[in-house]
This record gives sequence, C-alpha cells and structure tokens, in this order.
Amino acid sequence: MGDLTVKSFTDQAARHRFLASLLQDVEVLDIMLKRQLFEKTPIRIGAEQELAVTDNDFSPSGRSQEILDICSDEHVTSEIAQYNLEINLDPYVLEQHCFRQTEEQLQQLLAKVKKLAAKKQQKILLTGILPTINREHLNRSYMMPYDRYHLISDLMHQQRGSNFEIHIHGTDELIAHLDSVLFEACNTSFQLHLQIRADEFVDQHNWAQQISGPVLAGMVNSPLLLGRALWQETRIALFRQSLDTRTAFNHLRDKQARVFFGNHWLRNSVSMLFKENIARFPQIITKDDVEDSMKQLLAGQAPALRALRIHNGTVYNWNRPCYGRANNLAHLRIENRYIPSGPSVKDEIANFAFWVGLMKGMPEKHQDFYQREPFEAAKDNFYRAARTGLQTIFNWFGRTISAQKLILDELLPMAEAGLQSVKVDSADIGTYLGILEKRIRKGTTGAQWQLNNFNNLKQSFGADNSLKILTKGMYELQETGQALHEWPDQLHQKYHLTPSPENNVSQIMNTDLFTVQEEESLAMVKALMDWHSIRHMPIESKEGNLVGIVSAKYLDQFDEEQTVSIGEIMVTDIIYAEREQSISSCVHLMKTHKIGCLPVVREGKITGIITDTDLRSLGFG
Repeated sequence: MGDLTVKSFTDQAARHRFLASLLQDVEVLDIMLKRQLFEKTPIRIGAEQELAVTDNDFSPSGRSQEILDICSDEHVTSEIAQYNLEINLDPYVLEQHCFRQTEEQLQQLLAKVKKLAAKKQQKILLTGILPTINREHLNRSYMMPYDRYHLISDLMHQQRGSNFEIHIHGTDELIAHLDSVLFEACNTSFQLHLQIRADEFVDQHNWAQQISGPVLAGMVNSPLLLGRALWQETRIALFRQSLDTRTAFNHLRDKQARVFFGNHWLRNSVSMLFKENIARFPQIITKDDVEDSMKQLLAGQAPALRALRIHNGTVYNWNRPCYGRANNLAHLRIENRYIPSGPSVKDEIANFAFWVGLMKGMPEKHQDFYQREPFEAAKDNFYRAARTGLQTIFNWFGRTISAQKLILDELLPMAEAGLQSVKVDSADIGTYLGILEKRIRKGTTGAQWQLNNFNNLKQSFGADNSLKILTKGMYELQETGQALHEWPDQLHQKYHLTPSPENNVSQIMNTDLFTVQEEESLAMVKALMDWHSIRHMPIESKEGNLVGIVSAKYLDQFDEEQTVSIGEIMVTDIIYAEREQSISSCVHLMKTHKIGCLPVVREGKITGIITDTDLRSLGFG
C-alpha cells in the first residue's frame, strides 16, 4: 500500500534534499551490513492480502472507501482503486503452527471485512484479476482519494510523456491505452514476506529468482482481462505495462521497466539491489519527516531509512528486497510479489508454505548455483510460466522438464524438507503441501478453472453475462471454504445469474459485435449479415462513433447490386441506451418504439447491443 502522506517535489532544492537523505541511507545500510547490525533470529514470515470489492451483482463496486470509513481495524487499508482493499497480516515466527496462525488471522479479518462490506451492499472476492472489470472501471473517478495514488499516477504519466499502453497477446489480444496507472488496479495479489539473514541474502535472493517460474506455474489465477483470455497469469504482463514509463527510444537502449524481474544474478550484497534501483529509476515522491539515519545509527538506534523505503516503494521487483525494523532491531526481507490472490484462502496458505519451504530447502548440490547457471534461463522460465502456467516446459539446471513433473517429483519433497528444517508442525506441513499436491496432480490451476468454465458458459450466456456468472461462482465456492481441487469443474451446470429489471443493461448486452463503417458497400453488408445470421448491423464513422443502423428486413427493399454505400441508406435516427440505464427502461424503449434491437452507447461509441430475442430468453419479453 505504501505511505499515503507522501508528496511531490516542490522544487529542485527539495529534490536535492531528498536525494541527500537517500544517499545517506545507502551509506548507513552499508555500515550496518559491515557491522552485522541485522537481526539473525528468529526468522519471521508475513503476508499482504489484496482484495477485490464488488457490488451485489458482482461488478466492481467503486465504493470500497465506504468500508474503510466504518472499519476501525488497522490491518485493513486502502489500495489504488475503489474496488480494492488490502489486509496486512501480522508477522509470525517461522516455526510450528505459523502457517495455521496466518490462515486463522486471515480468515478472521476476512470475516470482519465481509461483514462490513455486507452492510454497504458489497462483496469481497479473492481473485488475481476481477473478471467483471471493464473499461468504464478504469476511469480516474475510480481511483482512491489519497495523494499517494494520484501523485504517482500523474508523475509517472509525466515521465512517460504519453498515455500508458497495454498490449498483451494470448489466446485473445488486448490493445488499450489509459492516461493514469489504473491498469494496475486490475491486479490483486497475495504478497509473501520472508525474513532473510543479511549474510545469506545473496544466496537466498538468487534462489528466489531461480524458483520463481516453477512456483508461479502451479499458482496462476489471472487469465481474463476485459473479457479477453490472455496469459495464464496476465498480472505479470499487465502490472509491468501499467507502470511502464519508457518510450520507444528507451526500449532501444534497454532501459529497465519499473516493474521487472531483473537482468543478472545478485553479487556482493543486498545493498547493490537498492543502489541499482536508485540508479535506474528517478525519485518521484518525498515526505517531510525524513529522519537523519546517520544520527539514529550513531545514537544506537535501528535507523528508519525512510528515504530508501519511500523510493523502494515505487520500484517493483517481482522478488523485492525490503528493509524493516521492529523493537529497535533492523531486518531484511524478500517480498514475493508475483503470487495472485485466490482462488481460496486454503490455496493461498498452501502456496505460502510451498514457497517458504522451497526457500529454506535449497539442496546442498545447488549451493552457489548462480556461479554456473545462466540468469536468462531463470528469467525465461518466469515469463513462460506466466504465459502457460502448469503446461510450461522449463529449462531446469540444463534439462527440460514439465512444470507438473518438476513440482511433484522434485520441488514438493524439497519444500517438505525445508519446512521440516525450521520445525514447522508436521501435520501442518502435510495439510498445506497436500492441498498444493492435489491441485497439481489434478492439473487444474485457478486460471485453467476460470477459462474452462468461461468457455462453457459463453456457449449459453454470452461473454458479459458469463463473466458475471463466473464471478458469482467463484465467490460462492470461496464461501464454502473448499480448496480449488474440490471445486466443481462444470460451473455452467450449477450456477445461473438471473438479472433484476433494475440492473444495468451492461449486465445482459452482447459485446461480441460486428460493425461496418459507413463507406462499406450495400452488397458487402448484406453478405456479412447473411454469413453470420445478423439481424441488425450498427454503422460507425471512421472515428468509431455510432452514426447509423440497419436491419436485415430494412435492407430487403434494396437491390444488392445497387452501387451505393451503406451510409447513403442507413437509418440515422437511432434509438439507443446508455450503459448505466436499467434493463426495465430499455425494455420500455424497445416496446415504445417497436424496435427489435437497442445499441448500448458510451460517449458516442457503441459498447454493446441487446435484442428482443435476448430479452425474451432472460424473461423480459
């Protein structure tokens, strides 16, 4: 979440003052590393749970601030959008029942937030990307009203010098642009923290990078964005592009994106990670009360390193180094940022235990592996896993192996040994690793489950309605407390979503549209409508605005051999609806004007269409 009370630099002098504090913090960090002034034991774990907040119809709520306004628990905080929240969990010593304790606290806090959400007619969902997000939810009005979010968005947009662009190619393709960083709000993660001894940080960080691909492969849960099937873990591409301040020129000179995996193994010390980030990424925000870290160190205190932490909070390594202090003791952590939220609490804690077990269970034969192995293989594995999930084939220490076989045959035993080495309760190890094992053996990740059900639902309900049914199904299955491997495979046979007459028409409209431009020939339009059994064809201008419409019945009066464009004969007196209109008002419009279809328009552009056939099938005829 980060500090909400930050501000931008008022002038060059303010920037220089902050930079001086930042450089001093790095100097102090180096002194602390040299003097071994970091806590060595006990080792602790922690987590941050990001949440999606929906209305009762499972659309993004846009009102999560209302929940915060009645929540007095400091564990619950804001996120960038009005359809997100975050729960910060307490740290627990890595031993015995730490994962069970984490799960119990998460369940308790979730129950509290869900109860508050219900009072405001909202629901809480665990998902990597909320399937029902559409373009209107990326409007700046959905951003939380805190300086941090607006400042970072404005300053990054200023650095980029143009709108942020998203281009992701998977099964489908998505190309979009936005004048803010709100694409980031589509991402919902379960961020994991593991305390690392300073003298072990280089080895541990490199190992975290090495295992990232296989770990992610079994945990993917974000396949859909704006109704399109993209990567198995679309968050990885989306988050990177949503904060990318580079231009085409920057790409040519290999400038690093602000969200990144890395370009090489870590050498020497954790200090180099912070120094590289400072060198590569400009400082964009500051704070008034930045303490003198050298003065704190000389006074025998664990320094805050506030400037370093502020800057670090605007740089997004997938395995991010973190500095912290508690009870006047400084510590270092690795923050795992690539794991998605969901599909259930049990699955999340299983993922947590698996990752920590692997981190603590690195075999002796892999000690100093980064002296021999190419970094590019680990990086390639990570992005392969994001694209193809459990179907990924990895380059694992020079040999090719499937994700499923690698996890089951090698990594699960490794994780079990790692958890045993830090004395995690054996029953808890069996419970949580057992959940992950059953998921992997079944071969169904959260991403694959969503895609299978979405594709089945679309055959009967259309894309938009299917996204609502899918989201409803995920929510209700999460409420059962079952892990993913226990969820039914055929969601379309069990779950239905009957819209209320007062719901927005966007819930039932068809968005898979055929349109033509007004210059198109009459013959071509007739052919297209015949090929695809289309009864109504919207006509657009070159700018993409809706300018006319024709029906198959209307076109029957024209000879298709006539050499006229569709723009010459189209109906321009269009009866249309706005996305926010109720279904009942649209039914009234269609009956009053005796029309068989109603385009749904936003800012002059068609976003969907409903027909009398659609309405009858849903009981609104």
